[in-house]
Amino acid sequence: MQYTIDGFFDSKYVRSHSVETIKTYKTCLKKFEEFLKHSYQCSLTDIIDQIKEKKIDVYEVLRDFVINQDRLGYSPRTVELRVNAAKEYLRYCGIKIYSEDFKQTVKLPRKIKAVEVPLTKEVILRVLRNVSPKLQAVILVATATGMRIGELVQLKISDIHFEVEPTKIHLRAETTKTRTPRVVFLTKESTQALKDYLGRYHNWDEKNQEQIKDKIVFGRTSISNNLYKKDSELKTHWVAAAETLLQKSLLRAIRKVADLNVKNSNQMQSIHFHAFRKFHRTIVGNAVGQDFAENMLGHSSAANIYYQLSEQEKIKLYLKAEPNLTISDFKTVEKSFEELSNKNQTLENKIENIMNYLKQNSLPVPTNVI
Repeated sequence: MQYTIDGFFDSKYVRSHSVETIKTYKTCLKKFEEFLKHSYQCSLTDIIDQIKEKKIDVYEVLRDFVINQDRLGYSPRTVELRVNAAKEYLRYCGIKIYSEDFKQTVKLPRKIKAVEVPLTKEVILRVLRNVSPKLQAVILVATATGMRIGELVQLKISDIHFEVEPTKIHLRAETTKTRTPRVVFLTKESTQALKDYLGRYHNWDEKNQEQIKDKIVFGRTSISNNLYKKDSELKTHWVAAAETLLQKSLLRAIRKVADLNVKNSNQMQSIHFHAFRKFHRTIVGNAVGQDFAENMLGHSSAANIYYQLSEQEKIKLYLKAEPNLTISDFKTVEKSFEELSNKNQTLENKIENIMNYLKQNSLPVPTNVI
């Protein structure tokens, strides 16, 4: 049976290449084993044999498991996750479970949708003022690109193309969740922040990019980079560790500032790395359209498959959205203010000329003009 369990985990790892996913499956099956021991006085091996021999109904077991976990006070999401893991494992062991029969027999508790506190530029700017230079660079890149945290921690210097405008980042297929390569762009603000970070932590400049091109941008040491290159299993553990490090660093920073230590209705922190991705999706979607926003995020929806743009068209749309993605670049703000002031002055001059013309020709002045 141990071999079978290991085989199940291996099959899941092949699909996701995620250490965290395997940890979740192990936790779920452990809870299922505890339930079987307490409620059925048997092991996983025993329950599988009894189901195959038709001594016990598989739907009854899964229904009892849901009821047990719900009574123990676990959230609807956790209950669903655990029963689905148990269902997948039983199927892996050769037990047929039909989706329609499962839906009719096993009733899952209703999920309570969390009300999330949306991120704003003001909040992100405050976060930037309270974190390390490394986290500042990570956050600005995350909000400018909408990259997942797993994509951020695997970013190499060679993936970044500063020689084009806007700065382009090529996300390799092996680093994305969907295993599909894609291109994202940086704002001028995030480009400068990233250059400053690379110069400070990697001795980067325009002339020595070739010597350090294989370095992981947000990696900790040369050892981590070597592990990343040599061993796929160690690489996966390294990625998970790098994600955890960034998440904990961000959490420590926001907990020190009362106004930033805000939680959603489900008691989860409102400021986290996926929230930066949601911020990017919202801003870009409002500025240039939802289809483009979804495409840049790399979502593998049916609509996204049919949404095709050339790189030049993507650049044009991104540049249109860039001012809305800029968090703290005062030069951009000043430039926009100056342009608005000039437009306002032009309009005032036109109105003045119209008023003078009306007076000179003894024409009535429309009341809605003044």
